[in-house]
Amino acid sequence: MTDRELADNLLTFIAAGHETTALALTWTFYLLGLHPAVEARMLDEIAAVTGGKPLAPAHVEALGYTRQVVYEAMRLYPPAAIVVRQAARNIRIGGEDVTSGMSVSVPIYAVHRHRALWHDPDTFDPARFEPEAVKARHRYAYLPFGAGPRICIGMTFALMESTAILATLLPAIRLSLRAGHVPEPRLRVTLRPAAGMPMRMERRASLSGSPAIEPGLAAH
Repeated sequence: MTDRELADNLLTFIAAGHETTALALTWTFYLLGLHPAVEARMLDEIAAVTGGKPLAPAHVEALGYTRQVVYEAMRLYPPAAIVVRQAARNIRIGGEDVTSGMSVSVPIYAVHRHRALWHDPDTFDPARFEPEAVKARHRYAYLPFGAGPRICIGMTFALMESTAILATLLPAIRLSLRAGHVPEPRLRVTLRPAAGMPMRMERRASLSGSPAIEPGLAAH
């Protein structure tokens, strides 16, 4: 690699490997604050899988519902909300001529909320990602990591990481959105809450293996 290529790859690792996961978790905590029944079900699953002990690598794969919640949060608020590709050759798509070298944008945010692809698309519903529901859906209806030969190389790691972080933090703390705050999604390469996500952090009842975290304010 040239120095320029090396620098570009390092910047990509920082943005694609850390910021996107942080944003996925930010939006997930926001949605959980609005849907306490979903959060309660996650807590039940985490307790059943871990037995109240600290999370171990073997537990992560068993947290199926927790993973569904992550999938659904990334459907509503995909960290990479748009993907741009350059046409390698002339092609016709949906009645439009795309010439070689032209940039083509795939609006993932819009695809994830398209009424032709999703029932009641603006509603938060982790049941959409139950195994049978996933099998019945078009493979390109859900694209938080892109698709095809250039699908995100870190997809599996990001899902494991997000699931593990949620399973570690949720039994220890409760996060609730600041009263009156309505986050506005804003696309700046990634999909961010425009004015951050001010949330109140409260410790849950002491659990075996839960980290000691003092109450306070958290904001992304």
